[in-house]
Amino acid sequence: MLSAGVLLSALLLLVLTGLGVFRLYFGFDWTAGDDASGRLFTLKILGGNSFDPFAAEPFGAVFWGTMAILLALALALPFVRFVAASVLAVVAALGIGVLHWRYASPEPRVPVEFQLLIVLVLYAIHVALCLIAEIRAGKRFETLLSQYVPPELAAAYIRDPASMGLAGEVREVSVLFCDVVGFSSVVATLPPPQVAEWLNGFFSLTSRIVVRHRGTIDKYMGDSVMAVWGAPAPSDTHAFDALGAAVDIEAELQSLNDRHRERGLPDVRVGLGVSTGRANVGPLGSEYRMDYTVVGDTVNVAQRLEAQTRAYRVPIIVSGSTAAALPDMLFRVLDTVLVKGREAPVTMLQPLGARAAADEKLLADLERHRAAMSACESGEWARAEALFVRLRDEWGPSDLYESYLRGIEIARASDG
Repeated sequence: MLSAGVLLSALLLLVLTGLGVFRLYFGFDWTAGDDASGRLFTLKILGGNSFDPFAAEPFGAVFWGTMAILLALALALPFVRFVAASVLAVVAALGIGVLHWRYASPEPRVPVEFQLLIVLVLYAIHVALCLIAEIRAGKRFETLLSQYVPPELAAAYIRDPASMGLAGEVREVSVLFCDVVGFSSVVATLPPPQVAEWLNGFFSLTSRIVVRHRGTIDKYMGDSVMAVWGAPAPSDTHAFDALGAAVDIEAELQSLNDRHRERGLPDVRVGLGVSTGRANVGPLGSEYRMDYTVVGDTVNVAQRLEAQTRAYRVPIIVSGSTAAALPDMLFRVLDTVLVKGREAPVTMLQPLGARAAADEKLLADLERHRAAMSACESGEWARAEALFVRLRDEWGPSDLYESYLRGIEIARASDG
């Protein structure tokens, strides 16, 4: 152990110095330029053995008793914390004092003050090593925590853990689910080491973007990632940050897939669901394992929205509550559906970008889409069909509008 070696080395050096085995003497002779050399002073360094332990008389029981106490102290300190180390140092000092008081000669070979100084120096070295170890452990913990939450939030937790709100509570949050599409087929075509490499690339990309947008990785579930904004650190921009992360994940997958193609690996395709609402946040688990997580209807909705991206042929679907929290963004309403386990229907929307950046064509297409959805709700199938055909041909994606057209055919057949 490093700390034990340092303490033993310090003990040896202090004892040898105290015995006078190693001594250096410095002498200055001031000449002030009086001699022929013109030098102002001369420095003399003298060294050697001023004490020969092999020729000296025996040190006696007191010396060896104190050396045994000091050695035991140096060996024990690395294995205890601050309070126990303080107790050991006090006990060692008292033991050395008692030995000198009861058994020492009037003029001991090594003064008691020097031996008590050794106790103090060993204790000081131990405290310094403990502080260095605490700082290093804190840095390692902060680095590890930064893999799950933004670095600034990790630093804030290190400074004040109570500020992160680790007690269970109900809070307004935004939740993102990101799942790999077609993961089973990838597993069937790649050997396990390449599957792990392929999946780790996806996790690294997703996690990096989540943290960049001030989110927290809640958990990895097979080929899925769950992230949350607004917990453990509260946030006033959780909906905006969650949607920004979803958009960046979809955009930056292209660079990851380019690297995969160069190495003969399949592309990564994902579905993303974002939901905003109140949820229970805090530590959950048992006496065997605890986990800080988010549970509630908002989490369930986000997971269901992610699953719907396959049916509606869009990469990102957000809930109506998320869209309502972002009035400066444009969204295309996809449908209003009943989600399993939930009585109230959920409005599903696709994000289209910032309202300020929209051109006239986008606004016109979006208005046409709204008119088509309204016609469907009122049963005006011919009008809805004409609008969806135009949107399919002029806007897209075509798969989305083909699904609406198939739905109109089914509705007409049921009405007839």
